[in-house]
Amino acid sequence: MQGLTTAGRVRRALAAAGALTAACGLVMTAAGPGYADTTTSKDTAGGSDNGTLTATVHYTTVSGSGKSTATVPLGSSDVTWEPPPCWIGPIGDPETFKRNLLKGVADTNVPGQANYALEAMDELRRHYEEGLAWNNSGEAYTNFNLDKQGKGLFWGPVVNEQSTSVHKFDCNGTLPFWVDNGKLPPPGTEHVITPEMLSRLAYARTQVPGVTVVTSPAATQTVNLPTWVRLTQDYDRVQVRASVDIGGGQQIWAQTSAEPAPVHIDPGTQDATLYPASGDCPVAADGTVGKAYNGDPGALPPCGMTYRRSSAATGPYRLDVTATWHVTWTGSDGTGGNLPDGVVHNPPQDVTVREIQSVNR
Repeated sequence: MQGLTTAGRVRRALAAAGALTAACGLVMTAAGPGYADTTTSKDTAGGSDNGTLTATVHYTTVSGSGKSTATVPLGSSDVTWEPPPCWIGPIGDPETFKRNLLKGVADTNVPGQANYALEAMDELRRHYEEGLAWNNSGEAYTNFNLDKQGKGLFWGPVVNEQSTSVHKFDCNGTLPFWVDNGKLPPPGTEHVITPEMLSRLAYARTQVPGVTVVTSPAATQTVNLPTWVRLTQDYDRVQVRASVDIGGGQQIWAQTSAEPAPVHIDPGTQDATLYPASGDCPVAADGTVGKAYNGDPGALPPCGMTYRRSSAATGPYRLDVTATWHVTWTGSDGTGGNLPDGVVHNPPQDVTVREIQSVNR
């Protein structure tokens, strides 16, 4: 059956109107995973949880410290790094696909909508419901493949609404297509979700302890007397798994592992002696960083500094502490490797350093 337009025209119209993604309900937005020492899961299979539409990726926090409840997103040390802006993945079984597409068609029919978008949406519906085909449109469908319920899934474009990339709509030109359970799309299909892409999505969902700094003494510091630094958080490995169900009990998945590295302290001036000399405070076996002053006037802190000059002439020094996480990943297809280090900064805090005044009699 020959339609009035080409597949290319329909794709361009749908992409321009944002209608294809809307029709299939394929918008992924942020939803932070749990952080605990027991396995927690965030299912994101095309539904809505607390108003968050989350497409077809499942996230599970596999391990993490249960000692710290306040967590923050893991930021990348590579400013050019980003998770996938979009991908082609499973978007629903026949019943789900039909429901979402028909709702999208109805939602597009609003006052002021361009005629070409309305025509494209109607042809999209007919393509899946009435067997409408046109040149290079791929397989045409009857009644949304409801007779194949349980035997496969429709795959199509998913937009990562967390992304700020100009490429977040690059996948919208692909019309949804049928894939049997446990199978992958034909070789050469662009933007198909991979374990490597899932590793970047898992990275973007990783939550780690923040950086809260406590010093001893707590307030004004003194020239030539040690300042002890400790963090209130405990640091432990955090593992996050991102997976996609492809039917028949099969999954594509990737698991990231973020390992805490030494925490770096910057005293805000070169006129200071650091402990350790590198400024990199180790994470102890129990996950702690630094210690409170132990009462021994001759002891040196495992994490801290001694200021050698008063801050009276310059104003308070800015103490900056950065936690770094080394991140690796493994995938369901045996692939894996390194991801950019993750970093978490504390808001730099002012440190006033005074001199001890003595009077000789």
